[in-house]
Amino acid sequence: MPQTRTASMGCTAMPTHFRRRSARFPAAVNGAVVKAAAHKVVWVYAVAADLDPDQLSGLTGVGGERVRVVTAADLSAVVGTVDAAAFGEDSLRDLLTDVDSIQTLGRAHHQVVASIASDGPVVPLRLATVYPDDATVRALLAEHRTDLAELLQALNGTQEWGVKVYMELSGDGSHGDPCAAPAGAPAGLAEQQPRWQRAEACAEEIDAALSGLAIAARRHPTPYLGVEDSDGWILLNGTYLLDADRAAEFAGIAQSLIDEHAALWAQVTGPWPPYSFVDRQDA
Repeated sequence: MPQTRTASMGCTAMPTHFRRRSARFPAAVNGAVVKAAAHKVVWVYAVAADLDPDQLSGLTGVGGERVRVVTAADLSAVVGTVDAAAFGEDSLRDLLTDVDSIQTLGRAHHQVVASIASDGPVVPLRLATVYPDDATVRALLAEHRTDLAELLQALNGTQEWGVKVYMELSGDGSHGDPCAAPAGAPAGLAEQQPRWQRAEACAEEIDAALSGLAIAARRHPTPYLGVEDSDGWILLNGTYLLDADRAAEFAGIAQSLIDEHAALWAQVTGPWPPYSFVDRQDA
């Protein structure tokens, strides 16, 4: 039977310096050359406003370090001091090419970001956003205060939800017609189209309906007729920024849309901090 599986983990462009994925440190901040200490670097998790440091009590980061706050211009960056030998520029190149390392780092990074997001809006930074010291982070907060404050205001009260839509497979390749022909189409058109093409059209309709409920939506690339493990052909990989009070409505509509299509199922994940909506540029 078609089904929706729900799991819990899950705008203004982010300032350029904060979009950096790895330890490509800026050579200068506000005209002052900044050099990293040889043995330590600062991993930045997120930016928030009016953050009480007590919210971070007991919270640890990617290196098992105690997470803390760096403040400037009425903004707070949540950071951790980590070993440069493990998380510096040279080490990150290796860490970010190993799937197991990425998953381990990603879980630890997300734990920190999600903990902060549970108490108010955050700008979550990408995995492996690393700077040489606190002074660099303070300078960047001050330099980009206006953009970051506007982004925090825009993300207040929102959640990110993810939806993946699959076409089920069977041993003989038949599992029923995934959806009917488009309204007004000539009789017999559905039968003339390949099954996967009809399924893709259904996924487009589902995305359009879900996007209509969202503040913003993004489509992530999907392999062309690619098989993801044994789940089936992935037709849609979308993320949706919602008002938090519409989350239950969104999940219910996602379920009903899938139930209308015999050979499709969906995986719904959330709520997440708004990872996909702080930066619309690829870095």
